[in-house]
Amino acid sequence: MAVTYSALKKAPLKPRRKIVAAVAVKQRDLEATRRQILLVAFETFFRQGFQGTSMDDLVKKTTLTKGAFYHQFPTKLALGYAVVDEVLTQLILERWIIPLEAYENPVEGILTLMQRNIGDTPPAMLRYGCPLNNLIQEMAPVDKGFSKRLTAALNLWIGELEKHLQRAQRSGFIQPQVDTAEAAHFIVMAHEGFYGIIKGMNEPKVFTVLLASLQRYFDSIAAA
Repeated sequence: MAVTYSALKKAPLKPRRKIVAAVAVKQRDLEATRRQILLVAFETFFRQGFQGTSMDDLVKKTTLTKGAFYHQFPTKLALGYAVVDEVLTQLILERWIIPLEAYENPVEGILTLMQRNIGDTPPAMLRYGCPLNNLIQEMAPVDKGFSKRLTAALNLWIGELEKHLQRAQRSGFIQPQVDTAEAAHFIVMAHEGFYGIIKGMNEPKVFTVLLASLQRYFDSIAAA
């Protein structure tokens, strides 16, 4: 049925500011809902694995109705991809990259963060390993969508870390002949290897041995 001018003229007009404000509130609510789901999913995948978690498991851990939950993420794969893109990627930056900006010598920062984020983590949490590495082992071989996103997360980590190693090299902390891209790959491998060995052996005390080995590597590339 067509809407006539006379009908529009009789209808009460809503102030534009109120409409804009209502849209903004709704947008914030949707963003908060999305964030709640992502954090619950991240924590559950970390402890139970992606394949060991059902959507019903996740719905029960939120304050949302099933309809509201599925409105945000209609499939578990879509949710898993978002966890990598929006949670794990941000976690990499917040835990391993951004804090390095506070260190004149980024190498010192890398070792400090290893101690803080792995060595000082309660053993009850270390037994679950690394959330990124867990998904790589579980999902990269079986799903191209996960493989693409997890590769991107690793490349982000390596690329941002290399920038700090280049800064260390320019400042005279690392020998000029050192290949910083190679070093960045090695350091990220060490991070993930630390988690894997501690998880596999179920022995947090092995961290001390591993950190000493990494320290010797840094000594070998340090400028005289």
